[in-house]
Amino acid sequence: MATVQQIPQSPWRAIIETGLHANSVSRTTMTQLYDLSRHQSEVIATSHPMYKPGLFGLPKNAVVLVSNDGSVVGRTARARLLVRTFDKTRSDQIQALLREAVYQFNKRPGLHLEGIIGLHPDFMIKAHLLSPVTDAKNMLDWGINFCPFIKPWSDTYATSRIFNEPDILAFADPEWSHPDYPNGCVIIDEMTNCIAILGLRYFGERKKGTLTLAWTIGVRHNMVACHGGIKKIGDKPPIAVFGLSGSGKSSITNSLDHEGLLTAKEKVTVIHDDAFLIDLESDIAVALEPSLFDKTDAVTAADPLLKYFYSAQNVGVMTTAEGGKEMVNGDIRNSNGRCLKSRDMFRHAESCQRPGTLIWLQKDTSLPPISKVTGSSLAVAMGASLSTLRAKGVENVDARELEKLVIEPFANPFRVHSLIEDCEQFRKLFKMGCECYIMNTHAFGVADDLENIPKELSLAIVTALVRGKIEWREWRTFKGLLLPKNGNALFGQDYDRKYKPSRNPDFLRFQQDRMQDRITFLSRKRDDEQDMANTFIAPLVSARLTIDRILNPDLYQ
Repeated sequence: MATVQQIPQSPWRAIIETGLHANSVSRTTMTQLYDLSRHQSEVIATSHPMYKPGLFGLPKNAVVLVSNDGSVVGRTARARLLVRTFDKTRSDQIQALLREAVYQFNKRPGLHLEGIIGLHPDFMIKAHLLSPVTDAKNMLDWGINFCPFIKPWSDTYATSRIFNEPDILAFADPEWSHPDYPNGCVIIDEMTNCIAILGLRYFGERKKGTLTLAWTIGVRHNMVACHGGIKKIGDKPPIAVFGLSGSGKSSITNSLDHEGLLTAKEKVTVIHDDAFLIDLESDIAVALEPSLFDKTDAVTAADPLLKYFYSAQNVGVMTTAEGGKEMVNGDIRNSNGRCLKSRDMFRHAESCQRPGTLIWLQKDTSLPPISKVTGSSLAVAMGASLSTLRAKGVENVDARELEKLVIEPFANPFRVHSLIEDCEQFRKLFKMGCECYIMNTHAFGVADDLENIPKELSLAIVTALVRGKIEWREWRTFKGLLLPKNGNALFGQDYDRKYKPSRNPDFLRFQQDRMQDRITFLSRKRDDEQDMANTFIAPLVSARLTIDRILNPDLYQ
């Protein structure tokens, strides 16, 4: 076994796990879930054949099933409750709420599905999903997104590394409601690997909730939790990119030829575009999911990638001339349409060596398209203060919030362990020789004077990085970062004209303000959570002081 079952050491886990054994709950299979899903009231059986259904123990004639939610088609971060932050009064209150939720759930027919998180024997954790029969489609998708507890995964799990951890336990009841929690409620006890997802229909809550616990387990065992993509290009060390949805993470990771820039010898092997762990002791990066959970906004009716679909959520459906049912993608019905699809669409592997190159993808217009970080502490600081714009429709937030620049440490809004733990793990990785770069994938400049950064340029930059073709020079107004010296030669004659940082006072003040935003954010983490070391703030302060001296030379004489 890969995990060691233990007696529950917290009331949170005891409440959920006890509900798992009620008479109303029966163990289910992927075959049963597919049949239940086909008859689920809001689910549509399309005419699209499911890709390789036998992999999940499903019938050969299985088709892509579409499930659609209502008003909410993205994650609801504000619903999260971390039990480690509760005082006794709050803890007693939420425990009572959870007990009542499980009691009411056990009055209805429930299902229990077993799965495995992780694809490599170095990290495979058994997981359990408990949900009502009426939520069969989400359970089916959970089994497809991860691995159902069937061969060949169960055989690999039997010989995998043993962790002194209880299995992951997820309880989801989308029919739950409470007047005090109109946006739903997600109760997370990461110390005993359990989560309750109440009143939320969106499949992504189950996926990311489960990954949250898997990442936390990894960190406890000297691994780096990664919400990003990782791939190999030719015989070069792997390259990892970190960014929120909409940052270009998947576009960069899953590109097979970088818009024709890669040669036949530079074959791409993708590990995953969303979730992995880097084991610092075993020198290996491992994928956590066999499938991809991707947006369908760019999928057309004749898209060849449709053949790789397993399932879909929040997409339209239309009747064909032949009387069949065909998906309508392109985010016409709503934003954030999604599919589960196979990694067979490209060459892939379950693991690789630890990355030699790490890129923070940011949407901070004070940053040029590419810069290199020279010190491990600054590399951590720039990751811990990763600045970006939220992707439209991915999260259930007010439209005005989508226009604001936000800081999301290490591009992982699902972290529940303390931030300093991630900081220390990433610093270990950089000290082991991993090089750090920052790529701005949005636009560069001040206010209305912005130069767009196209995807083609980002892919050209990654290609040059892997080949080691970029020559570097000091960025005099950002101490610790380097800029391309040969940008025009590599990326076009107008690269420097468009993207060379100016020493104009207006730009310097803007750059200074953005640095201060990062310093303020990390300082508040230190003061509020007492989990941010000055070690990771000092390099940013030093960089800001460089600009202070340029703008106010009289004050530093």
